[in-house]
Amino acid sequence: MLCGILFTVPTNASETDITLQLRWHHQFQFAGYYMALEQGYYQQAGLKVHIIPGAPEINVLQQLLQREVQFAVSASGALLAYLEGKPVVALAAIMQKSPSVWLVRGDSDIYTLQDLASRRLEMTLSQENTELLAVFAKEGFAINKLQLSSSSMKLDNLLSGKTDAFNAYLSNEPYLLQQMGMPYRVIQPTEYGVNFYQDILVGHADWLAQHPKQAEAFLQASLQGWRFALDNIDYSVAHIKQMYAPDKSSAHLHYEAEVLRTLVLPDLVEIGHMNPGRWQQIARMYHALGMVEQLKPLDKFLYSGPAEVVVDYKLLLQSVMLMLLVIALLSFFTLRFRALAQALSAEIARHAQTEQLLVERNQELLQLASTDMLTGLVNRRVIIQQAQAEIRRAKRYQKDLAVLMLDIDHFKQINDQHGHAAGDKVLIAFAELCKQSIRDTDLAGRYGGEEFFILLPEVDIKTAIMSAERLRLAVAEHEFVLTSGDVLHITCSIGIAMYMPLQDDLDKLLLRADQALYQAKHQGRNRCAVMQ
Repeated sequence: MLCGILFTVPTNASETDITLQLRWHHQFQFAGYYMALEQGYYQQAGLKVHIIPGAPEINVLQQLLQREVQFAVSASGALLAYLEGKPVVALAAIMQKSPSVWLVRGDSDIYTLQDLASRRLEMTLSQENTELLAVFAKEGFAINKLQLSSSSMKLDNLLSGKTDAFNAYLSNEPYLLQQMGMPYRVIQPTEYGVNFYQDILVGHADWLAQHPKQAEAFLQASLQGWRFALDNIDYSVAHIKQMYAPDKSSAHLHYEAEVLRTLVLPDLVEIGHMNPGRWQQIARMYHALGMVEQLKPLDKFLYSGPAEVVVDYKLLLQSVMLMLLVIALLSFFTLRFRALAQALSAEIARHAQTEQLLVERNQELLQLASTDMLTGLVNRRVIIQQAQAEIRRAKRYQKDLAVLMLDIDHFKQINDQHGHAAGDKVLIAFAELCKQSIRDTDLAGRYGGEEFFILLPEVDIKTAIMSAERLRLAVAEHEFVLTSGDVLHITCSIGIAMYMPLQDDLDKLLLRADQALYQAKHQGRNRCAVMQ
C-alpha cells in the first residue's frame, strides 16, 4: 500500500508588480528598500517593485486604503486607522524608537513640554504625527487648546520667529540648523514616556490575504535590504545620492544614517521586530487619551505570515503493516512536535530577554543623557530644566530660591603641574563635597569644566550665604589625595544670587550668579560674594 504527502510548492514563473509608497522625499530614511532593489533581492523573489516618494500633499494611508499602492511606509498612526475599522496590517517596525521631536530655537525660553504647551506649534496635521500630540495629553494638556498650524515643511517660520516649535525629524532638521550655525534644542516625547514605533511597513489586509506568498517575499527581501544598508552605510549613501537624492550632500546623508542606526537598534533587536505587548500599550494610550472610542484585539493588525503549508496524508489502513507505519509516523511527529515546542520556548525566552535588554539600554541612555559621566552629578541640561521648573514654582507660590555658582580656584595649574588625571580626581572629590553639603531637596550639578552649580529651593539669603560658606570651608580644609600620593589643598570661589520674581527670568538669574562668582574671584578668590 502507498501513502502520499502532497506539498504546495511556491513558484516564480512571472514577476509580480508591487508599488511601495514612502512617507517622504527620497533620503536615507528609506535606505533598506533602495538596497533591496539595487542588490536584486526583490527580483530574486519574483517581484518587480516600484518605489514612490512621498510629498506634503500625499496621505500614505489613504493611498494604501484606496488600493493605489500595495505597501506603504507609515507611522504608529496606522494603528489608529486599524482601531477605526480600516483594513490596515503592520508587517514590520523599522525604527524601534521614534525620531519625531519638537524643535525650538536655542535662544528661546522653551526648555520643557510645559513651556511648549502655550506656544505656537507647526506640525503636519495627520494621524502620522499622533505621538507628538499624545505626549501633551499624557501630561494633562488639552489637545484642542494647543496653538497648532499646518507645517510648511520648511524651517523658515521657526528661524524668523513666526512659530515657536517645529515638528522635526532627529535625522534631518538638526543637521540643517548645525550647518547654519543656529543653536537649537529638541523636546522628545520619549523623555515623557511616549515612545512609539516609527516607519512601519504596512499593507492592505485584503491584498495580503489574496497574495500571501508575494507579501511574505516582499517583507523578507525588504528586511534583507535593511540589513545590507545598515552594514554598508558608505556604499548605501553613495547609491542614494546618485540615484535618488542628488540634492542632498553626502555629509547630510551620512548624518541621517548614523542617527537612524541608533533608532533602528540593529545590534540589539532583529530589524522589523514588533512586540505585540508594546502595540497594545500604544493602543491603550490612544484609548485613554480619547483618540479612539474602543479597543479591539490586534491579531488582524499584526502580520503573522502566510498560512502554514497544508499536508495531506492519504493513509489506507488495510493491513497490519500499514498500522505499524501509522504508529511510526505518529511517534515521529510526536518527537518532532516536542522538539519544535522546545525550540519555540527558547525563541520566546530569547525575545523576552531582548526586550528586557532594550528597556535597560533605554534606561542607560536616559541616564547618560542627564548625568555628567566624570562626577556623577547631573549635567547642564538637567540643571537648566530643573532651574526653570523651580523658578516657576517660586513665582507661583511666592517662595525663596537661591542659586550658587562655584568655581575651583587655579584649576588650570593643577592640570598643568599634576596632569589631567589628577585634575579629574580633584573634580570627582569636589563633586562629592558638594553632594555632602546640601539637603535632599537641593540639586548640585556640573555646569562645565571646573564650574559647578547648586540650586537651593525655599532658602533665604542668610541661609544661602551660610550654606555657601560651609561648603567653601569644607573645600579649603579637605585633603585632596592624588594617585601619586601627593596631597593638594585647594580653594573655591562661590557666587550667590537670589531669585527676584518681578525682574528675573532664568537667564538673568544665572547672569547675576555668574557676576557674583566673578566678583568673588576679583576680590582674591576663596570667598563668597552676593549679587543683588
